[in-house]
Amino acid sequence: MSRATLLAAILAALALIAGGCGDGDVFRTDRPILRLTLDEYRIVPQNIVVKPGRMKFDVRNRGRLTHNLAIQIPDGPDGKPVELGRTETMQPGERAAPIKLTLAPGTYRLVCTIANHDDLGQFGTLEVKR
Repeated sequence: MSRATLLAAILAALALIAGGCGDGDVFRTDRPILRLTLDEYRIVPQNIVVKPGRMKFDVRNRGRLTHNLAIQIPDGPDGKPVELGRTETMQPGERAAPIKLTLAPGTYRLVCTIANHDDLGQFGTLEVKR
């Protein structure tokens, strides 16, 4: 194994470990706007609880790579995620046009759909409950 291959494997493993780390805190808000930041490889906040109704997602890429944000119902009728909304791909430092949705009670998934960012830990949970 070449040094470059070994270094790439080590960096990928570290990104996987660091990307999914977190203290498991849940962010709760009654406000109808969520401000989210994306970087390598996180969505902050990662675990969110909100009330049902209209929600505006304000998303900024604070990373060094391109990122996006998709809001999904994890298990659609065919077992695949159903996408409710998605930002355009953002370059580093950019803010996306807001996503505006009306959310019913349930559990939703927040995810970056670029390459393998999801596999590296760039995902979150949005729980909508009364």
